[in-house]
Amino acid sequence: MQRLDYQFKNPDLLNEALLHPSVAPSNKNAQNNQRLEFLGDRVIGLVIADALFAATDDEREGHLTRRYADCVENARLAKIARELEIGGALVVQHNTSLADKDKVLADALEALIGAIWRDGGIDAARLVIFKIWGDLIATDSSAAKDFKTQLQEYAHQHHIAMPQYSITDRSGPDHALVFTITVSCGDHQASAEASSRRGAEQKAAEMWLKEML
Repeated sequence: MQRLDYQFKNPDLLNEALLHPSVAPSNKNAQNNQRLEFLGDRVIGLVIADALFAATDDEREGHLTRRYADCVENARLAKIARELEIGGALVVQHNTSLADKDKVLADALEALIGAIWRDGGIDAARLVIFKIWGDLIATDSSAAKDFKTQLQEYAHQHHIAMPQYSITDRSGPDHALVFTITVSCGDHQASAEASSRRGAEQKAAEMWLKEML
């Protein structure tokens, strides 16, 4: 509760949010966190979508959607959960590593937000979400990392041919492949390599933008 900066009026809601389904069969009187996870997912989505909408009056839907996805993706929720050290408070099946799994941590964070909504209402949930998501809501981190989207938008704005990506080399053993991707956009090409095709495409788009802007 100190890390969340929220004091529960009904501690049973907090206990429910921290009880993983793997334990529930051995405790018939306890409610696991799946119902609160369902609720918390919607609460987080509403609060963050509203905050992003209110923060600007000129961003297009597609851009807002990418920023929203960056805030609520499972990896992001798991990262926040680790920062809050939720894993150490989770009640999971003994002798398992469940409390360190991304999915389990993300679900627990959603359940905690759902519990806060039930305990204190929307205003309490909003304050906690703003606190633990921090500057992520206000910072356009999705644009900084999504170079393929930036390149596509640049091509559209400047009326040049849309970017085309092709594999120009593939090397290394099957378990450690390295892809080289070349992107052609307008009259310019750029290449980059990475351990995945998607990663190489992002790097190639980034290289194109750096060379041309």
